[in-house]
Amino acid sequence: MTCTAGTECRTVNNKAVCADPNAPVESSTSTETKVACDINNSTMCDASDKSAFYMCTDKFWTKMQCDGTNVCMARGGKTACVDQATADAPVLPCTVANATQCAPDNQKIFQICIDDYWTNSTCADDNYCLLRGDSAVCVDKATANAPVLPCTTAKATRCIDGAPQKYQLCYDGYWSNSTCIDNNYCLFRGESALCVDKATAEAPVQPCTKANATRCVDEDELVYQLCYDGFWSNSTCDTGNVCRMPDTGKNAVCMDKDEAYLSITMSTLHEPTPFRGTISMGVSVRDALSWGPSVVLGALAIAFGVGI
Repeated sequence: MTCTAGTECRTVNNKAVCADPNAPVESSTSTETKVACDINNSTMCDASDKSAFYMCTDKFWTKMQCDGTNVCMARGGKTACVDQATADAPVLPCTVANATQCAPDNQKIFQICIDDYWTNSTCADDNYCLLRGDSAVCVDKATANAPVLPCTTAKATRCIDGAPQKYQLCYDGYWSNSTCIDNNYCLFRGESALCVDKATAEAPVQPCTKANATRCVDEDELVYQLCYDGFWSNSTCDTGNVCRMPDTGKNAVCMDKDEAYLSITMSTLHEPTPFRGTISMGVSVRDALSWGPSVVLGALAIAFGVGI
């Protein structure tokens, strides 16, 4: 058999029952007289012990204990084990199921409309409640305390003056702060804000005309530039590679540093390939080594015009 949704299997009075998951421990100290009940799995709080409640099991009320420091709370005909702050909150009715709002007296608490009553919850870590549009969200303190500025284009982004590692997103009609990850910086290009490395963010603003064109940077052979949204944006070649321009008018190439000083034969960005050495006649080293000594010496004589 399978327990119904919202319940799980527990052992009570040496029998397996489907019980509320918020009440995993049966009180072992109860010596009260058994009192009959009508509806199995129904619950009610214990008026004499705020951390306990009763569950109807096999037609009798059985005393159960809330986990840890939680206490029993009855709202809208239902019983639940909740933290003390939630239990102490004023009982305020609500009408829209799952609606959210920030608590008026505590910036770290938000409320959810459950069973026609506002139920308190706490934002995790160092986050704070912020109401945007019709919903409450948990955000970092800087975002929560930022000025409330309206915006009109959903999902639009922009950088923030004076805060190079932060950007703003237009959410529910208001600008909401966010922070670039991995120590990146905000860069505004075209009509959007991007999070890029510090060198790219601080590079001079240079316009370009051909989308996706690439070029090397004279000052740093490890860096190449990509034409993105009408501006040159810096990028870096993989470790061990350097940027080279094979021919005028073609794209830049990231290639093995040792190979770069010999020849350039590729016209697009590519992964490094092993360098294959050759002798003066254009014969591969592998083929030359397969010849006999006399053949090799003869070939050298022809190449350099010397006698053997």
